[in-house]
Amino acid sequence: MDTNEEKHLREEESRQEPEKEALELGSEEVRTETSGPETEEVRTEVSGLGAEEARIETSGPETEEAQKAEPEQNKKGLWKGVVFFFLCFTLSFVLGALLCYFYFFGFPKRQENQAIHNGAASSSTLSDSNLENLESINLPRVTEKLRKIQDLLTDSYLYQENGKDAEEMIYKGFLTSLLQEDPYAAYYTKEEIEETRNRQKGIYKGIGAAVSEKEGGPLVEYVYPGSPAEKAGLLAGDVVLKVDGISVESLSLNYIVENLIQGLPGSSLEMVVNRNGEEVTLRITRGEVVIPGSEVGDVAEMLKLQSGAEKQNETDPQKSEEQQPDVNRDVLAKLKPGDIGYLSLRGFYMEAVDSFISQYESDIDGKKKALIIDLRGNPGGDVEAATKLLDYFLPDHLQKPKRKDSENKTIQTENRGESASSSVLEVTPNPNRQFEKDKTLLLYTEDKWGKGKDWYAKDGHEVGLPIIILMNQNSASASELFAGTMQDYDRAWVFGTLSYGKGIVQTVRSFPDGSAVEFTTHYYFTPAGRNIHKKGITPDLTVEMPEADQFTYLRDRTKDLQLRKAAESLYINFIHDKNSP
Repeated sequence: MDTNEEKHLREEESRQEPEKEALELGSEEVRTETSGPETEEVRTEVSGLGAEEARIETSGPETEEAQKAEPEQNKKGLWKGVVFFFLCFTLSFVLGALLCYFYFFGFPKRQENQAIHNGAASSSTLSDSNLENLESINLPRVTEKLRKIQDLLTDSYLYQENGKDAEEMIYKGFLTSLLQEDPYAAYYTKEEIEETRNRQKGIYKGIGAAVSEKEGGPLVEYVYPGSPAEKAGLLAGDVVLKVDGISVESLSLNYIVENLIQGLPGSSLEMVVNRNGEEVTLRITRGEVVIPGSEVGDVAEMLKLQSGAEKQNETDPQKSEEQQPDVNRDVLAKLKPGDIGYLSLRGFYMEAVDSFISQYESDIDGKKKALIIDLRGNPGGDVEAATKLLDYFLPDHLQKPKRKDSENKTIQTENRGESASSSVLEVTPNPNRQFEKDKTLLLYTEDKWGKGKDWYAKDGHEVGLPIIILMNQNSASASELFAGTMQDYDRAWVFGTLSYGKGIVQTVRSFPDGSAVEFTTHYYFTPAGRNIHKKGITPDLTVEMPEADQFTYLRDRTKDLQLRKAAESLYINFIHDKNSP
C-alpha cells in the first residue's frame, strides 16, 4: 500500500471515531432515563439507530427549554412549601387557642350545667360578681391578718385576752359565714356537741317546754308532763314577754333559748308571759328534762267517745247546733277500744325508734285493726333511725314507686282538703342513678356532684295494718322522709297540714379534740324521686286545727280534730264492716 492510500485510510478511520463515541453515548443516556420491563425494548430500538438520531434525542431546543424551566419549577415548589408551612402553623395556633379556652372557660361551665342537670346546683344563675365573692377562703391571707391583729393585741390591748375562747370564736365565725345559704351550719366545742346530741335524744337542761317563734315573743306550744315548766304553772298558748327582766320581743328564738332559758339544773329564772291578754309572772327552777321518745294509746279512749246513753243526750233536738261542735260524731258511734291504736314519735333518734317499735309490738301488733302514727311537731333527727323504722314497716321486695306530688288518693271521708301547691323550683335527682332491682328502696341522697347513698329494706319484717300519719307545719326532715316514703308505696295516708319542708341532710365531722363542725352536704329523695325541700309533704287530706284548740289538744284529746278525722277515715274504710254484726 502506498503512502497516499495509507493516509486516506487513516483519515477515514478518524472520521468514524466520533460516530462510535456518539453511538455509545446515546445508548448510555437511554439506559439512564429508563428502567423496568421496558428497558429491553428501548435497547433494541436504540441499537438500530445511527449516531445522528441518538444525538437528536439527547440535545436540541427542547432540552434547553427544560433546563431553563427547571429553576422556575424549583421556585414554585419553594413557595408551595412556605404556604403549606404557614397554613400548618396557623391551624396549630387556632387549635391551641381553642383548647386553652375550653380548658379555662368551657369545662367549668359544663360542670355547672351537669350539676344543674343532676338537681344539685342552685336554682339561680350566679353572676360574675357573685362568683368572685364565692372563692374559697384565702388561708395565707387570713393567717397573715390574724398575726397582725395578734401583734396589735399583744402591744396595746388593755386586758388579758383569752386565747382559747378567741380560737373557738374564729372557728364559729367561719361556719357562721355559711348561714345565709345554710342555716344548719355550725361549729361545736366538745361540750356543745355532747349537749346537742343529748338534746336530739330528748335530754337537755332547761325548763321542759317547746316554744316556737312568733311576733311579740316566743309561743309556748307544749309543756312536758312532770317538767319544771309544768310544776311552775306554764301553759301551752302562753306568749313569753320577759325573762329575768329582759324583754324578748325583738330577740331571736335561738338566743332566747340558749342564753336566757337554758341553764344549770337548780338555777331559776323569772318569766313573764301573756296569757289570754293578761300578764302572768312565773318563777321556774331549771332541771334536767327527759322527753319521752314515744307515746302509745288507744284512739277510742283518747277521744273519750261516749256510751250510747250519753250520745243520745248529746244529740237531743232541744240542744242548739252550737252545742254540737262535731256533726260527724255519729261516724265513730260504734268505734270501740281495741279498734285503732295510736303511737307518737317525738324525734328520730335510735332510742326513740327502739321505744316506738317496742310499744308497737307490746300494745298494737295483733291487738288493733288500724294505726295512727303522730309525727306532729317531730323535728326529725338521724337518717339511720328513720330508715330503721321504715325497714320495720315495709316489706323487703317492692318495686321502685312512681308518684307525682300532685297525685291524690280517693279517701272516703268528708271535708276533703285541697293539696297545697308550691312555686319552689323542683330539685330533680340524677337521671343516670342506678338502683338495685327487687329490693325496697327506702330513700337515697345526692351531693352536688349527683353522688350519694342508697338505703334498702332488709330486716324481713313488715306491718300490714291500715295506717294514717298525722303531720303539721312543725314536722320536718326525717319525719317528712318517713311519711313521704310510706306515701310513695301507698302504705299510709297523710292527714293534717303541709309539713315544714326540709329535704337536705347535714353531716357532722368530729376532730380529735372533741369539737365538731356540721354543715349541709346532700339532698335526700323519697323512693319515687321526690325532694320536698322548701315544699313539704302535701297531705292526702288537709285538716286544719281550729285556732281555739291549737294549744290545748295535747292536754285534751277530745279537741284534737286531726286525730278525730283520721279515726273517722280508718273506721269508714277499714273497720266499719268488721264491726257490723
